[in-house]
Amino acid sequence: MKCDLHIHSNCSDGIFSPSKLVEMAKDRGLECIAVTDHDTFAGVLEAQEKAREAGMKYIVGAELSSVYEGRDVHILAYNVNMSADGFEHDLAQIADLRNQRNFAMVKKLAEHGITVDLEKLKEQCTVVGRPAIAMEIVRQGICNDVPEVFDKYLGQDKCCFVQTRRLTPTEAIQFTLKYGGLPVLAHPKQLRMSGNAKFEQFLRILVKAGLAGIEAHYFTHNRVERNFYGKMAKKYRLISTGGSDFHDYTHGVELGTKSFSPSGYTRKILGI
Repeated sequence: MKCDLHIHSNCSDGIFSPSKLVEMAKDRGLECIAVTDHDTFAGVLEAQEKAREAGMKYIVGAELSSVYEGRDVHILAYNVNMSADGFEHDLAQIADLRNQRNFAMVKKLAEHGITVDLEKLKEQCTVVGRPAIAMEIVRQGICNDVPEVFDKYLGQDKCCFVQTRRLTPTEAIQFTLKYGGLPVLAHPKQLRMSGNAKFEQFLRILVKAGLAGIEAHYFTHNRVERNFYGKMAKKYRLISTGGSDFHDYTHGVELGTKSFSPSGYTRKILGI
């Protein structure tokens, strides 16, 4: 089964609608996908219905942002029960943390002569984050591309970077578990931990909190890295997932060019 369980729509910082992504995935031979927008499940129902019509398997998902000792840690929340009591309330609280950070960043940008209208950005996507703000700065002609915006303004330790209160990885895992989901550590290589031993030490903290999987087959992982993360998954009885992280034609790889075939254990746990 050809799967891509890490895709972004225009409900966060992708460029295509959830329905369009399903069409593209079907045309490119994918059999199971998950639209995993940042801190929102807004596109799930649309994508889910389109996938059903197309005869494809679909996994409910989102990518939750969290911070651990100043380091961004993303948790993929799969198979959550979106209709459960309290779900919308708790999700709104997560979104509020992101909004507080956005307001603080926009204020700093204004101090550097850059005006960003958050309300207008919200009209274009459900969830606004640094990538959307960066794209607006590029649109205004202030920078040539998104990497330049991060390098000059929004990257960690840059002049307009803001670290407000965010979820911890444990809180992101607990939210996912509270609503019957499977929390998976996204793109572990991006943690940039110095050495396998340090990564495993951190992984044990997440496993103790209830982590269910590792995104071992992320598109930037080489063979050695895939093998290592796969080994960690087996050691701690975690599922092993993968994806393209497709946003647009500059972030992630093009939809359909990278997929993975889940093991029997992973398929059983995910229900595919």
